[in-house]
Amino acid sequence: MQSLHETNLSIRSVGNKRTALCLVVLLLAGAEFMVRGPVRAIRTATQFNDFLSPYIQADAFLHGLDPYSPQVLLKLWPEEAIHFTFLPKEVASGTLVANRGFPTAYPVTALVLIAPFSLLPWKIAYAVWLTLNLILFAVMLGALVALAGFSYREPRAILMIAAVLALAPFHTGIVTGNVTLVAVELSVIAIWTARQRHDIATAFLLAVATGLKPQIGLCFVLYYLLRRRWRMGGIALALVAGVAAVGLLRLEVGHTPWLSNYLSDNRILLETGVLGNFTAINPTRFGLINLQVALYPLLNSVRVTNAVAMSVGGTLLIVWLIGMVRNKHRDDRELLDLSAIAVISLLPVYHRFYDATLLALPLCWVFLSFRRARGFTVVALLLMLPFLVPGGTMLETMQSDGRIPPALSSHWWWQVFVMSHQVWALLFLGILLLREMGIEQRTGDCRSASRVATNS
Repeated sequence: MQSLHETNLSIRSVGNKRTALCLVVLLLAGAEFMVRGPVRAIRTATQFNDFLSPYIQADAFLHGLDPYSPQVLLKLWPEEAIHFTFLPKEVASGTLVANRGFPTAYPVTALVLIAPFSLLPWKIAYAVWLTLNLILFAVMLGALVALAGFSYREPRAILMIAAVLALAPFHTGIVTGNVTLVAVELSVIAIWTARQRHDIATAFLLAVATGLKPQIGLCFVLYYLLRRRWRMGGIALALVAGVAAVGLLRLEVGHTPWLSNYLSDNRILLETGVLGNFTAINPTRFGLINLQVALYPLLNSVRVTNAVAMSVGGTLLIVWLIGMVRNKHRDDRELLDLSAIAVISLLPVYHRFYDATLLALPLCWVFLSFRRARGFTVVALLLMLPFLVPGGTMLETMQSDGRIPPALSSHWWWQVFVMSHQVWALLFLGILLLREMGIEQRTGDCRSASRVATNS
């Protein structure tokens, strides 16, 4: 009895030490998150950020002006916001969109949803937006723990929270104030509400996420439609359509000629503008994470690069769809299915580094499945490690500062593999998740066959 008691004490001591170590990791990750996220956001609050342009565009929308016009952007520029000397020059020369990426080409639905913020003075609106971001981030962490079925005292739960806190895309998203972060946070929270069968709340959250960032929210709506959650998916699409109708009606009532500028902004963004261009004319192209960035140095053709990237993304999507249709055991692998589509969605079209906040989902799956599928989860975790730092941007800065010898950086393999390492990590992660989906499907089929044989 004494020996058994001593063994129990020893096990408890080891467990306490492990928990204490995990808490230290959590504190370090939390400190990094605070310094690189909210603290930097507050320090740079008086500078330009990604929320300023849609804030002004939403103000233009409310006033019945063209929200995609550079001239209107300059006219409505807030007095309390920083005024750049290049603004009037580039508006006059017609190069503002190509050189700076704003006015942004957000859909009308995003401007309708952001419009309430434009009723506030700029500094207050940004403070409210930042606060909303941080609140939603905290709620999202709670949703991830609930989705994994962890207790907050579990080492796995503590380490998972620390890993999400350490993801650099979240830091970048908070500092820039980009709407992507809110779209991702709402989508993750929606997964939890969907599991609780709160269909109306889920539909509302997905509708807002889709309205803000269609390429983020739509992949989750697609998932639930494939799961035959018709009521939830239908309401979400109806709400998005309703928001779009409100926006289009407001522009129509004001006789606002917005469509040509909207199409022009999108074309410039994807073809000739610096912000989304993946060729050498964009000095910050390695801040992108779509597949074109890695493929272009190999193919040297924009048209061919886009075709190959879309083909790869389309192929992965078809494999995912086949896995979804064939699998009959979806409830116990929801996180895996959602992780796969989230990663795949980042590859074929324009996405910046902060869009990799979607990696919160595969991180949750990794910690949930570690004991059951250790080999796969370890590899998946290794593929996500590059996103603990903004690697592409850091290498770009080092290269422009001359800290990387031109003899090294001029090689094709440097551009393809080193500078684009995060893109390849996403591609391999997507393939790995699809493979795991296939293994889960075969395992489920074997279990079903075993149950049938037993019943017979």
